[in-house]
Amino acid sequence: MEETKQETNRDEQGRFIPGVSGNPDGRPVETPELKIIKKATKELIAEYKEALGEALPMIRPILIAKAMEGDMTAIKEIHDRTMDKAKQPTDITTDGQPITVTVPLEIANAFKIDANKTTNEEAGGSNPEQE
Repeated sequence: MEETKQETNRDEQGRFIPGVSGNPDGRPVETPELKIIKKATKELIAEYKEALGEALPMIRPILIAKAMEGDMTAIKEIHDRTMDKAKQPTDITTDGQPITVTVPLEIANAFKIDANKTTNEEAGGSNPEQE
């Protein structure tokens, strides 16, 4: 049976092989049709923004009047636009204790991680996305 390009990037269990590109052919070529679609989309968005800009002076008093009448959607819209949306902090600890992550041995071996370490600090690791 002949292998496909997708199968050559995977091992016997169907997992991606580390260090092998999942897209060996690269980004698809942009066709003339796709270029026309992208240009038309940009033009439509520009026209929409312009029309909205022209309509805002007429919309503003209506939105304010609705908010003054107690329309919660109008109140929220005005508040969110003028005061920024409320920040939603996320605490990813358990009462100040770090979360324990168990790394399966085969993954630890594949990425050369010490599977016996329980925290990022103990392992001396770092998050490469933050660097």
